[in-house]
Amino acid sequence: MDDRTGPAVGRRLAAHLSEFSGVVSHFARKTPDAAAMVFGERRFNYAGLEELVERCADAMATAGVRPGDRVATLSTPRPEFLVTLLAALRVGGIWVGLNPRYTAREIGYILGNCRPALFLALLEYLPEETLKSAGMPDRIVGLGDATDPSVESFDSFLDSGTASRRRPEVSVSRRDPALLVYTSGTTGRPKGAVLPHASFFHCYRAVLESFIGKEALRANSRMICNLPVNHIGCISEICGNTLLDGGTLVFMEKFDPARMPEIIENERVTIIGGVPAMLQILFEHPAMRGRDFSSLRVITWGGAALPRHLAEALAAMNLHLFTNYGLTEGGSVNTATAPDADLAELTETVGRPDHDHDYRIVTADGDPVRVGESGEIQIRGEGVMLEYFNNPSATAAAFTKDGFLKTGDLAELLPDGRWRLVGRLSEMFKSGGYNVYPREVEAVLEAHPDVALAAVIGVPDRLFDEVGVAFVLPAPDAAPLEDELKAHCRRHLANYKIPKRFHVRRDLPLLPIGKLDKKALKASALEQDGS
Repeated sequence: MDDRTGPAVGRRLAAHLSEFSGVVSHFARKTPDAAAMVFGERRFNYAGLEELVERCADAMATAGVRPGDRVATLSTPRPEFLVTLLAALRVGGIWVGLNPRYTAREIGYILGNCRPALFLALLEYLPEETLKSAGMPDRIVGLGDATDPSVESFDSFLDSGTASRRRPEVSVSRRDPALLVYTSGTTGRPKGAVLPHASFFHCYRAVLESFIGKEALRANSRMICNLPVNHIGCISEICGNTLLDGGTLVFMEKFDPARMPEIIENERVTIIGGVPAMLQILFEHPAMRGRDFSSLRVITWGGAALPRHLAEALAAMNLHLFTNYGLTEGGSVNTATAPDADLAELTETVGRPDHDHDYRIVTADGDPVRVGESGEIQIRGEGVMLEYFNNPSATAAAFTKDGFLKTGDLAELLPDGRWRLVGRLSEMFKSGGYNVYPREVEAVLEAHPDVALAAVIGVPDRLFDEVGVAFVLPAPDAAPLEDELKAHCRRHLANYKIPKRFHVRRDLPLLPIGKLDKKALKASALEQDGS
């Protein structure tokens, strides 16, 4: 292990750096030849990445990007995305990621809301009506191989930086804005969470709590990055944490379970992360058979619970497993499972809150919950979002008077201090006057040996006001029956919590990040059940 990289160095950088892109400058000096990025046949060491970031920062400054200006990038996970992100931070800008799966309407809304001084885009993913619309930014730069005579190329843009004069010095503090991350918008117009530079460092320190005594597992880390660039999991948990380790990012433009096994083997990947649905699809894919996975050390997931059968299979591979809970507005990661977590902790809880922020779980009246009770998670700390961009009313509603972020997530406090997520305030529904938390019901269903994944949503009902509808993805070679699932729920749940209808599906709709699309499921339930 090179003692100039890894968690010990990452901790020091997280404690002392003010501006996040300085992490690349550090490793460009200390380990210039170490691999920083891999994208197919293209490979970049830290010295090469630093050179690209400097050229891009010069070009941004020459283009007039000033501290506080937004820089928007429409891209897949690839080197150009990371370079634009780091360069924007270096000139004091606020970076905004756009997902290529966005529609023209979604792209137009975000560009109109954040009003970027500069827009860089993979042109093959930019709808022509958007490119030609009157609301487009004045400066557009094309990434990738696609060309348009009306759009400046990225190479030309990099060459436009003024090298003859020194770029203006920019002073950045840890609480200065770095990222503008738009929520998924499944319940309305997306809101833009403004995150500070400190959010990168908080995320790193929080994750390391799962590696106490096992820091060597992160030495010379090599991690696949195939999450959408507009998601905090891509930006902070994968890219930010890997760079703070002095490790290597292996870019894939999309999640492709048929190609991932070959990439894991050939690139000697050490860490895989994602949401449980992605891991389940990957490890059940035929392409995994016969591959050399001896380089793998760590599997991590978040955003949902991992099915017990999959956790057991991964544990049998002698891999370090950890999960966490977090949200964009809270700085990406807010809890961590223990380094020696057993399967119960990994599949039934999200571990304990990290020691880097202040946390509390409170009742609807604002009182701390007792052991065994559930309430809303609230967070305060330097990595928490600064505001919702250009939305003061939403910002005011998001914080308590004493500065805690109201997450809207509900957790039960367990006797040993760990948390069990029970759902979201917005997902809770009332059945016959009783509160029902979907996550509690989903966890019971997923404990059935024939169930791989479950989603529960509330729909209107004439008698009970609302009732639960369950969508179930069966385990491999299983075919659970509705009567079996009802009987299983009766053994573990109060009657009012038991779904009134069950739908067994061979696939479930997913959001771009890989989480279940509950909005689509609710629409399906309303249509099929005639509610």
